[in-house]
Amino acid sequence: MDSEKKKTGKTKWWILSGTAVGLFLLVTVIAIFIHKNEKEKTVTYKETKVEYGTLTAGVTKSGSVDIGTVEQTFDLDMSALQRADTESTKEDTGDRNFGNVGGMMPSGGMSASGGGTPDLFSQMLDGSRNMTGTGDDFSLTVAEVSVSVGQQVEKGDILYVIEEESVSGLEQELQTNVEKAKADLDALYADQTLSKQTAKYTYESSVAYGNYAGTEYDAAIRELQDAVENCSIALERAETSLAEYQARLEDIMDSYEDALQILENCTYSLNHTSASDAAGYVYYYELTESAQATADSLEKQKEQLENSVEQAQENVEQASENYSAALRELETGQLNAKQTYDLRKLAYDTAQETYDVTLANLEEDAAVQEEIYEETKEKWEAYSSYISGSGVLAQYNGIVTGVELEEGDSISTGSVLVTLYDMEDVAMSVTVDEKDMEDISLGSEANISFTAYPEEIFRAQVTEISDASTDSDGNVLYDVTVTLEGDVSKLFQGMTGDITFVTKQSEETLYIYRRAVITENEKSYVKVRDEEGNTVKKEISTGFSDGIYIQVVEGLSEGDIVLIESRV
Repeated sequence: MDSEKKKTGKTKWWILSGTAVGLFLLVTVIAIFIHKNEKEKTVTYKETKVEYGTLTAGVTKSGSVDIGTVEQTFDLDMSALQRADTESTKEDTGDRNFGNVGGMMPSGGMSASGGGTPDLFSQMLDGSRNMTGTGDDFSLTVAEVSVSVGQQVEKGDILYVIEEESVSGLEQELQTNVEKAKADLDALYADQTLSKQTAKYTYESSVAYGNYAGTEYDAAIRELQDAVENCSIALERAETSLAEYQARLEDIMDSYEDALQILENCTYSLNHTSASDAAGYVYYYELTESAQATADSLEKQKEQLENSVEQAQENVEQASENYSAALRELETGQLNAKQTYDLRKLAYDTAQETYDVTLANLEEDAAVQEEIYEETKEKWEAYSSYISGSGVLAQYNGIVTGVELEEGDSISTGSVLVTLYDMEDVAMSVTVDEKDMEDISLGSEANISFTAYPEEIFRAQVTEISDASTDSDGNVLYDVTVTLEGDVSKLFQGMTGDITFVTKQSEETLYIYRRAVITENEKSYVKVRDEEGNTVKKEISTGFSDGIYIQVVEGLSEGDIVLIESRV
């Protein structure tokens, strides 16, 4: 019995001894591995100066990024995109060109019927309602998935490639319809502009016939005579301008020739000045340069005036032609004015009625064609915002968090395409003590320094403050949410950083980068180099921080160099 106990005790001792040896070996291996890794790490230092300036006080809290998500759905109603036939949207509007330009009415006067407008309106309206297709809901078939989870996409990027037969040329049809409807509308506007101008002029001329036919005749003759007088004045001015340019050119020519003579004299003197006479050589060199500059300037003026003279001569010729033409127009205009005077009598009795009917018909035609154009344009814009070629397009910028469809799936109105991080909804939330809330309110500014980008500062605004809550110690707390602004494309979900809520207090003080400060046992240190160049720690006292920089209360002076340590 005793021998068995001794045997058992001995066995346990060996087991314990073996275990201890094993643990010792394991610890030794781990220590060697850690030591090896520590030796492989490279410590680098970046120098930074202690600065003096304005530092804004702030409340700093740590938090992590929370990026909102948004579902992109396929909101395009394919069944509503069946094309409208616009072949019957334009008709010859010659019947609406009532009267000739200038109010010269044909002997028959203006047609009170409006040129068959009701027929045109009916054709255009019927055309706009002539929709092809069955009206059933359309669907697209996914041929290829172009995005994956984690991928950054921008608005307009292709999410899915669809089978071409899914759209059956609908894109080209929609675009062609817009182009044709726009061309039809522009042509109609062009026709109507002339029609309205002619109708208005004819109406006003016809109404004025009773009392002002003679006045109109006199005005027409006076207008032609004024044109002759204006052309005569223009010719006289052109001739005067030509004479002035010619006189100025003669003056410049004389000055130019004098300048050339002076240049020649200076050049001669320069060439015949001894090299040993440095002062003389410099003197004549400068005179020569000045004379050359004067000659060049006068030559340029001469060329400009020669061009001006040439242009003035052309102006005189053109003004002379215009004057002769005005005289001829005066002769023929007198005859035309008499004919106009006679034609006004024919249109007087029907002027108001015909004018009203004409405008009503034109407005009706334009309204129908505008409706057709807007309808085709809206369909094209709706289609092209979702589909380009055979690709279904992203509607938002962001990082894909979920791809909802696979090859062979159908896309119909309301289908969820992808889920994205909404990079316009990048926020961070932290808990703030009541005593720190004095300068924090909705719209307050905040600076954010992320661990991943220590030397960059991101801007944010407070967008949400929760109702007060109390922790187990009775402290009143608020959950404060800030939304980041500007370029946030480098940020990722869960990325950590420090939020500094900027207060209105600031002061002139010493400060350094927060990254340069080492905290150990509630004391602050920085690393500096001693006189021998060795890296040593130096204790300092710090104060408030704006999230990037921290106040130096004691231990450093402006311009001191401290080290920011990094391990690679």
